[in-house]
Amino acid sequence: MENRQYRGFILEIARAESNRVCYLLLPKGVKPDVLCFLEKAAEQYRCSMVAISGVDWNDALTPWLACGVFRKKKAFGGKAADFLTALQGEYFHDIEEALGVTDAERYLVGVSLSGLFAIWTLTQTSVLKGIAAISPSLWYDNFAEWFGSADLKGGAQKVHISLGDKEKNSKEQRMTKVETCTEEIVRVLAAKGVAVDFQIFDGTHFSPILPRLELALASILPFL
Repeated sequence: MENRQYRGFILEIARAESNRVCYLLLPKGVKPDVLCFLEKAAEQYRCSMVAISGVDWNDALTPWLACGVFRKKKAFGGKAADFLTALQGEYFHDIEEALGVTDAERYLVGVSLSGLFAIWTLTQTSVLKGIAAISPSLWYDNFAEWFGSADLKGGAQKVHISLGDKEKNSKEQRMTKVETCTEEIVRVLAAKGVAVDFQIFDGTHFSPILPRLELALASILPFL
C-alpha cells in the first residue's frame, strides 16, 4: 500500500494494472487489516483501490443542513454538492494521473455518512459505474422522501447496500428509522430499474467491517 497526503486527506493506495479505480470514503483511523484486504482486493479484481480518509465527515458528506445526532454533537453542514464537484473535478483527475490511468472506470464505496453520500450521488452524477453503501445513514432528515421523487442520473450499473440488524435499535430516535428508510430506498431503486443488492448482517453500525466490505466489492466489481 502507498500512503500519500493529498489536500488534507490521507490516501491509501493499492495499484492494479487496469483502468478501474475504486474509491473508498472511510472514517479516520483505517485499520491495518482493512488495508491488507484492499491490497489483496486490488489484485483479485484488477482494480486500483484508493481509500480516502480525513474528509470532513459531518459537512462534506451530507446533502443539506440538519441538526447533529446525540447530545451536543456538531450539526451537519450540507456541503455534499461542493465535495462532489471537487471529487469529479480535480480530485479524480489528480489521483488517476498519479496512477497512470486514463478513461477510468470508477466505483465508489461509502460507510455510514459516506454511504449516504454514495447513494445521493446516484441523483447527481453519471461518472460512477458501481456504488456500495455500508451502513449508510439513510435515516438522514427527509432523505428517503426526497430520494423517492428525485431523478437518477444513470451510470451506475450496480448498487450494493448493507446494514447491521441491530442498527435500528439506536438510542438516537432519528436513527431508529434506518432500516425502514433503507428498505424504501431499495424499493425505489429497483422500481427505477437499478440492479440493487441489499443485505442485512448480524451486527451493529458497520461492524464487523471486513465481511461487509468483502461482500460490497464482490457485488459491484465484476471479474475481468
